[in-house]
Amino acid sequence: MEPFRYNDLEALSTALPTDIESRKEFGDFDGEARLIERWLQKDISENLKAKLRVEREILKRLPSDYPYSFEEAYERAKTVIKDLTPEQFRELQDKGRIDWIYVNGKEHFIHSTAGTLRNDVEHAARKEKGGALRTEAPESAPGNTFWQSLIDMKKNGSDSWRFRIRFTLRVDDDAFRPGKIKVYIPVVCACSYVSDIKILETSSDHYILADENAPQRTICYEEDIRENHDFFVEYEYTVKSVYHDLWTEEAVSANRAEMNKPYPAEEVKPEDLAEQQPHIRFTPFMKDLALKITEGCETPLEKARAIYEYITTQVTYSFVRSYFTIENLGEYAAMNRKGDCGLQALMFITLCRCLGIPARWESGNEFYEGDPGSHDWAMVYLAPFGWLYVDPSYGGGAFRSGDVWRQRHFFGNLDPFRLPSNPQFQKQLTPPMTYFRDDPYDNQAGEIEYEDGSLTGDQFTSTRKLTLSEHLS
Repeated sequence: MEPFRYNDLEALSTALPTDIESRKEFGDFDGEARLIERWLQKDISENLKAKLRVEREILKRLPSDYPYSFEEAYERAKTVIKDLTPEQFRELQDKGRIDWIYVNGKEHFIHSTAGTLRNDVEHAARKEKGGALRTEAPESAPGNTFWQSLIDMKKNGSDSWRFRIRFTLRVDDDAFRPGKIKVYIPVVCACSYVSDIKILETSSDHYILADENAPQRTICYEEDIRENHDFFVEYEYTVKSVYHDLWTEEAVSANRAEMNKPYPAEEVKPEDLAEQQPHIRFTPFMKDLALKITEGCETPLEKARAIYEYITTQVTYSFVRSYFTIENLGEYAAMNRKGDCGLQALMFITLCRCLGIPARWESGNEFYEGDPGSHDWAMVYLAPFGWLYVDPSYGGGAFRSGDVWRQRHFFGNLDPFRLPSNPQFQKQLTPPMTYFRDDPYDNQAGEIEYEDGSLTGDQFTSTRKLTLSEHLS
């Protein structure tokens, strides 16, 4: 396997040569791969070479993301919507709710067809059951720890918890072979709401632990492995989620008083306002959309809030293909009005930065319904409050369920049930991997590579267990 040049990712914003693009649109991936190798032998720019090297990696993933024929996808859709007709399936396809591409000139549908429709149906059922929109939080939520925490945050100003996580990676038996191996496991990072981080147990004494402020924090084990075994780390940390109400006129007035002052250099960095190729781009479409959404808004707070309201009410949560196969994640969500948590976060970040409002990425895991699962969210800088958290996908889910109070909560706040490990997007691990990562943009499930190549996510198992959840106050 050829070593991967990490900065090649930036070349995703470069267009493909027409003959290669034509093969790709038709779904002739073998033909596309053949043309890529021919082009790489030509005297072309380094930028185009980088684009073609990245495209070659995309080809290893894209077809497997769309495994189903029309008949197969339709049958899977019927497991969610029992009386769905072929005509109704086509209508959902035309509306963009069912993703598809051409493979050798025939329609092939995404592996998450049923999951996306199930999400639609469940939201519709919850909203119908709930009746009118609920703008005020209930006094309490017996039996619902997640809701109760949000209620406590607003009542008391904050909510604090102590968590213990055991994170395990293991090479699948059919992918295992003896050899030199590096295993990267996500570790909680330092941030405004996390404190008292303690590493409790490791599977080996030989490891590299990234700094608490690393852009994507991991513990890395390096070993000449002879027999397959688990690699793990267990750690504890405390979360204190502080509540901010950004929906009052007082908040707007406070922000208005600060809006003409320069951002403090120690808090806002140039990269918090800049493009980041290829997924945070100030394209004409994104700049125009940002202006349209915020028309009539005066302060940065009102503009950021308008962007959040637009995403949570107009962009539908949808499972998507591998991030690496999408050339501009933020614009993809904005253009198609659909996307998962990461795409919605990048859309929010891009639109804010288009307007000169500082915004950042953060991701890791969430675990309000059990063991941790991958999740992404965003941050926005609003004076005089500083850096605040924004979770568009949680806000959108709350809105579609009829809970306006929860939708408003996730503009300026998170919940405590988070495991942040990636305070930056599209950054190297510690130490950098040699080969292509399973997820080159952040690290939520871990990575493994041998001396001669890396493993994909279907070649290793990532297990995340919540072993302590203690409410402190």
